[in-house]
Amino acid sequence: MTAPPPAGPQGGSLRDGGAVRGLRVRPARLSDADALQALSSASIRQVAATHYSPAQVEAWASTRTVSRHRRMIRETTVLVADDAADRVGGFASIALAATGQLERGEVDQLFVAPEHGGRGVARLLLDAIELAAARAGVSDLLTHASWRAVPVFERRGFRHVEVETVHIGDQVLTRALMRRRAP
Repeated sequence: MTAPPPAGPQGGSLRDGGAVRGLRVRPARLSDADALQALSSASIRQVAATHYSPAQVEAWASTRTVSRHRRMIRETTVLVADDAADRVGGFASIALAATGQLERGEVDQLFVAPEHGGRGVARLLLDAIELAAARAGVSDLLTHASWRAVPVFERRGFRHVEVETVHIGDQVLTRALMRRRAP
């Protein structure tokens, strides 16, 4: 006999759409920028390292600045999964309107703290991002996914469109352009 799936705070199972134990989703605040920068840098260094070389990882992590995260919070819809003590377990962002650099419907960021990986945090955040998009009338979504994130987005119905090349300093990284069209 197998054990039942763990219950979320509202009693739902992690497999049937219940919340991730102890985490809630809320809009990001400018005061979150430091925590988001630290989380994304740690995630790149610890999780993305399985798909990119050490030099690529360091180049990518070096782009994660507090000012960049503040700009992201001001210009896009950023949702944070945190606990009752405001410890951030992950975050995601989407452009609900086109910005200078992002298309409408672009899921620009999805990062989960390494210690929360594999616990449904990415799913929780993408559920909230998709709800925000639907409420804003955005039905077609796209993302530029790292190779680590591709399976996460595939499980959400995103399809790989093409391989993209990104230059960061003297490093060249590849990633996947992915889209999910409305049915």
